[in-house]
Amino acid sequence: MADTADISFNIKAHIQGTEKTLRVDQLETSDGAPYYSCFDKDQQLAEIRKEESNEWVQLWGELDQASLTSIGKAIEQKELAGN
Repeated sequence: MADTADISFNIKAHIQGTEKTLRVDQLETSDGAPYYSCFDKDQQLAEIRKEESNEWVQLWGELDQASLTSIGKAIEQKELAGN
C-alpha cells in the first residue's frame, strides 16, 4: 500500500558519514501522526518519526543512530524554516 505524500522536500544529511541529499516524504499514520519516508535517489532508506519525547525513531530501515539523528535534525531545521 503506497501512501501519497502530502509534503515532499529535500534535506542534506550525513548517512554513514557521507553527506547526501535525500528526498523526504511526510506522511501520516491512521491516527494523524506524521512520519517521514526518506529516499536516496529512488531507493528508500528508512521511515522515521519523532516521538513525544522528541527522540527520532526508525520505523523501518537499517540506519545507524548517527544517520538517524542527522536526518531528524535536518527535518527539524526544514520545518523551522517553514519548508
